[in-house]
Amino acid sequence: MSEHIYIHVPFCIKKCRYCDFYSKIDLALIPDYVAALVREIRLRSPSTVPQSRGSAATVYFGGGTPSVLGSRHLGTILHALDKSFGLSGQTEITLEANPGTLDDTHLKEFPEMGINRLSLGVQSFDPAQLCLLGRIHSADDAVRAVEKVRNAGIENISLDLIYGLPGQTGEHLIRELDCALDLSCTHLSCYMLTLEPGTALHAMYKRGKFFPMAQRDQVDLFRKVAGYFKSRGWDHYEISNFAKDRALRSLHNSAYWRMVPYHGFGPAAHSYIIKSGTHGKGVYERSWNEPDLDGYIQALASGHLPPSDGEALTLEQRQMEYIMVGLRTSTGLDIRAAQDLWENRFLTVFQNLMEQLKGKNFARYQDAGKRFVLTLDGWMHLDSIISAFVEKI
Repeated sequence: MSEHIYIHVPFCIKKCRYCDFYSKIDLALIPDYVAALVREIRLRSPSTVPQSRGSAATVYFGGGTPSVLGSRHLGTILHALDKSFGLSGQTEITLEANPGTLDDTHLKEFPEMGINRLSLGVQSFDPAQLCLLGRIHSADDAVRAVEKVRNAGIENISLDLIYGLPGQTGEHLIRELDCALDLSCTHLSCYMLTLEPGTALHAMYKRGKFFPMAQRDQVDLFRKVAGYFKSRGWDHYEISNFAKDRALRSLHNSAYWRMVPYHGFGPAAHSYIIKSGTHGKGVYERSWNEPDLDGYIQALASGHLPPSDGEALTLEQRQMEYIMVGLRTSTGLDIRAAQDLWENRFLTVFQNLMEQLKGKNFARYQDAGKRFVLTLDGWMHLDSIISAFVEKI
């Protein structure tokens, strides 16, 4: 199995204040969206995927709030994916869900459909923080949602948490993490709050109604989060992601960080493919559907692919992405692969920088010098370290 599939579900009951992902609140468009999505999968699959059974390694329903689709629409989509890609019992199928949108009847049908991993957008267990973030659920809703998912037979449960909100202390953050682990989840994604242009929080900031946490305080909280999971033996495998053990890492997101090709369906979804070029060299292409739900539905209703754009990545773009995603992970940079990507010049270009970072305890070599990995202190300076690499590119 080698295919990785992302489905963008552009619907939310309410837009959260911090979120800049493409979504709409007109749920009446869901049937038309699902019909269009199935057509896109059928139109694109003959030329982009092998017609072999069981080729899909992962399917990830992101959004938006995919759980608003309900089991009937999700079943329709999975049936289309199975016909085009081939799903199997080994395919990791993840559904993002808001704790306030889970229905008991639908939940019980999810395992039968192949959904075997739930990613719950809890974000916080603090009522004041949930209010500030604009969430539609309460802390009690989150607790009940985890119980519902587990009762439905899904044990692989990931929770999203946001930290670094104004006034948050280390003690408060530890209580949040304790609440999450008390629910016996298997995976946690802990994201630092960032102000994204176009969001309600960013508008509040511009009006002087919201004051973000100072960066030095955010760094202190990041250290708290990392220390908390280390003391409990969890696997800190990406700067914001923690698994109870290695087997419970997100296979889908790990594919992104390894720069593995993937197919994206739905408005605003991205795809990354590698084609055969001249002289045996690969052509690396990224494409994306426009964030336009109406245009997406209309184009596919007429039998056409939706409005989209794309680019062939230059060598420099691939090199920058290799650095940016690799340094985020606990496996770091594979030096042999980097040498290939830089046509045997990676060590020539970066050896001095790497030694400087090692000397500052920001990085270390692993696997007998085959990998270059950032330490926790290095991760706390990730942006500046990436900039230093990019300048040399």
